[in-house]
Amino acid sequence: MPKQIRVIEGSDYAKFCTLANSAFEGLNADEWLEEHIKETPKEHLYGLFKGNQLHAGMRTFDFEMNYDSTPVQAGGVGMLAVDMLHKKEKNAYQLMQYFFKLYAEKQVKLVMLHPFKASFYKKMGFGMGTKTYQFYIQPKEFPDFSKKSHLKEITSAEKGELLDCYNRIYAQTHGMTRRFAYDRELNRPFWFGRVIGYVEEGKVKGYFVYSMQGKDLHIHELFFEAPEVIKEFSTFLHSQSDQIERVILNSNFDEIVHFVNSSETGETSMIDFPSATDPKPIAQLGMGVMYRLINCRGFFKELKDKNHQFNPGVTLAIKLTIADDFYPDHARPFILDIQEGKIENIREDGLFEVEVKMNIAEFSSLVMGVESVYTYLRWGLMEISNEKYKCVLQTLFHKDCKPMNTKAF
Repeated sequence: MPKQIRVIEGSDYAKFCTLANSAFEGLNADEWLEEHIKETPKEHLYGLFKGNQLHAGMRTFDFEMNYDSTPVQAGGVGMLAVDMLHKKEKNAYQLMQYFFKLYAEKQVKLVMLHPFKASFYKKMGFGMGTKTYQFYIQPKEFPDFSKKSHLKEITSAEKGELLDCYNRIYAQTHGMTRRFAYDRELNRPFWFGRVIGYVEEGKVKGYFVYSMQGKDLHIHELFFEAPEVIKEFSTFLHSQSDQIERVILNSNFDEIVHFVNSSETGETSMIDFPSATDPKPIAQLGMGVMYRLINCRGFFKELKDKNHQFNPGVTLAIKLTIADDFYPDHARPFILDIQEGKIENIREDGLFEVEVKMNIAEFSSLVMGVESVYTYLRWGLMEISNEKYKCVLQTLFHKDCKPMNTKAF
C-alpha cells in the first residue's frame, strides 16, 4: 500500500495529537491544537499515512517576514514528528520534500524552522541562523533611571494597541515576522503572564511579558521603540531587587551586556580559558532559527520586483553557483546584474565579474546576513573566482543586524 500525505482533518486530529505528544514532552496537543489550527488560517497540519495509519506529521506556517526592510513571504515548519515504530523509513525526508514543493507552489522562496538537531536539517540544506542568548541578570544590575511614570499593566482590552506596537517594530527589524489580528495572535502575550507597557498619549511604545517562577522573573517577550522605553523598563526591573533573584531573558543579540551594569550569570568560571582574568559566563547560548532558500533565483527576482535596496555602493555582475543536492529543482547557476545596490537583471549566461560557489545551507545563511563573507571564506565554505572582489561581496551581503526571530513554532 503506497504512502500518502494529506491535510489533517476530522478523526486524524486525534492521531496527530497522539503522535505529537509522544515526540514533544509536555506539548499536550490534544488540549489545544485542533481548535488552534481551525482558528488560525496561516497554520496547517499534514500527515503521512499508510492507509489509515499515521506514520509522521508536521505543522506548517505562512509568514510575512521583514527581509532588510522588504516584506517577503516565508514558510515555516514545526512539530515534525515520526512514529517510533516507523523511524528510519525516510518519512521525515518525504514530509520535508512535500513541504518544499507545497511552498514552491505558493510562490514562496524562503523557509525556516527551529531545529531539534542541526546536522539533520543541514543535510536538507538549512543554514544556521542567529544564535539565541539566555541571560540571567540580577535585578540590581539593571540601571535605575529614577523614572517609570509611563508604565502600566496592559489588559486584554488593549490587545490591538499591543499588536500595533509589535508590528511597528517588525517593520523596522530584519528577520521578524508580522503578526495578524486573529484572536489567538492577539491574546498570545497574555497566555504567558502579566504585560507591562510603556504608554504615551494613548500609544503603546513598548512592552514586556513576564511570569514568576519561584524567585526568578522570566521575560517572555520584550519590545521597545525608543531608548526612553527600555530605560523605564530597566527602572522597573531594578526596583524588584527585594523580591526577585534573577531576571531571565532570551534574546537573539548580546547587546544588553552594554546596557546593564553586569551581565554575569553567577555560574562558575569558564573551563580552561587561557586568561589571567578568569572570565565569568554571561549567558547560556543556543541555536536559533535555521533558514533555507528553496528557489534562489526566484528569491532575487522577488527582491527585484519589490525594488529592494542592497548597499547602494555596489555595482556588480555576480554569478551564483549554488549546490543543492536535496532539492535541486532550482539549483541552476544564474547571474545578477546589480546597479548601485539594486538588481537590474537576472540572466542565465553572459559575462560576469566574479563567481560565487557555495552550498545552499551556507548561502541561505549568508543571504540572511547571519555571518559575513569573510567568515565563509575563512572557513572554506565559500569560493570566489577573484579575491579582489571579497570586499565588494562583503558590502553587498552586509546587513545592519543579524536576523531576529521572536516566533516560537
